[in-house]
Amino acid sequence: MKCFAPLVKNATRYLPMFVLILFALSACASRSYIKVNYQLPDKIPDKPAITEIRLSVVDQRDNPDPLSAIAREKLKNFRGNYMLIMAPKGENTPMEGIYDLRTLFERVFRKRLDQMGIRAVDSTASQIPKLEVVITRFQLDLRDYKWHFRMNYATRLVKDGNVLVKKTFSGQTERLDVPGVDDSGTTVSEMYADLINQLDIAALLSKLPPD
Repeated sequence: MKCFAPLVKNATRYLPMFVLILFALSACASRSYIKVNYQLPDKIPDKPAITEIRLSVVDQRDNPDPLSAIAREKLKNFRGNYMLIMAPKGENTPMEGIYDLRTLFERVFRKRLDQMGIRAVDSTASQIPKLEVVITRFQLDLRDYKWHFRMNYATRLVKDGNVLVKKTFSGQTERLDVPGVDDSGTTVSEMYADLINQLDIAALLSKLPPD
């Protein structure tokens, strides 16, 4: 047994380093989803006159693959799903769920409408206003040791078959790829939340003609 004493002693000495290496390796492990943290706007707008709206989210990306070839090498287990983590500022909440891209947008916009006291309804009645959200770009790239993310989407307010207002939103960001850290989700989350919250839903609905 004495012959094993040096090994046990050295293992104890280097245990913290082994734990650190294992932690880094586990952090590097590619997940089947990308984490998206979304925070609702701090300021809750005045409640609009309408209480319900039709919500339509359409994916019209020219390139349906959200990852470039190099990014896919890094996130090799990614299966096109997103873990949505949504909470008011300063509060913690369990994850909302894991969704495909179109459903991710739909869940977030439903939450924004809920915040304003507006219920998203499934209806074909043209007299009920409809908020259309069209995703046109959602692309994550990895180059020059940095994550690069670009996102574009458009919104249309429709009533009685007429498009009343159109707005487009686009942005891009980059973040250093730190080994052992999941910077892909952080890169996506920052730009995603910023662009979604740029849409002033109350101002948009103010364009509706009176009944």
